[in-house]
Amino acid sequence: MSQPDQQFYAAGGMNEQQLGQISNALYSYCRVMRVPKLGAIPVVVTVLEGLSIALILFALGEELSTALLIGAPVSAVFAILCVILYRFRSGASKRLNAYLAADGGQRMYMDFAAAQPYADDQFRVGRFFLFIKNGAVVRLDSIADVVRVISHYRMVPTGVFLSVKVKDENGSMACPLCKVHLMKAEAEIFEIRNVLLQRPW
Repeated sequence: MSQPDQQFYAAGGMNEQQLGQISNALYSYCRVMRVPKLGAIPVVVTVLEGLSIALILFALGEELSTALLIGAPVSAVFAILCVILYRFRSGASKRLNAYLAADGGQRMYMDFAAAQPYADDQFRVGRFFLFIKNGAVVRLDSIADVVRVISHYRMVPTGVFLSVKVKDENGSMACPLCKVHLMKAEAEIFEIRNVLLQRPW
């Protein structure tokens, strides 16, 4: 978006067509639109994951009881991942719906129009909201902490990821935020923490 457009939105001017354009851009960037439905598909996939592992092991010569004992934890892990994903999607959608209910979403849309990108545009920061690419929209004043997660391969660090802890009237949740460069992780984390946590309210 051009600088004149950012200044226009920041000044509070937005007609219906422009409102539609910026809302489409926001939903395309964050991809959080409605509360997800759990349905039967995750349950069926979870059972099939464990069952397929058990059948493969049984076909390779393992006893059926042993194969089932190995397959059961696989199903459990997959089920936990499904629950975590559902809770995140549900929490993100609940917050988005609350922002939309407040004023039709105009404050959020205007903030997105003027938001600045960070970490190779993995997220954008406005005056009031944090917009995470392919993730959630959260109020900046609801961010309680920024947490790092380091991935390893054979004890060697391979990546550094950040997430934000959010706590507001809708409860608490953790949102994946971005990946930072391994060799410049400390400097990038320091900058991101300053941007998100030390805000002049």
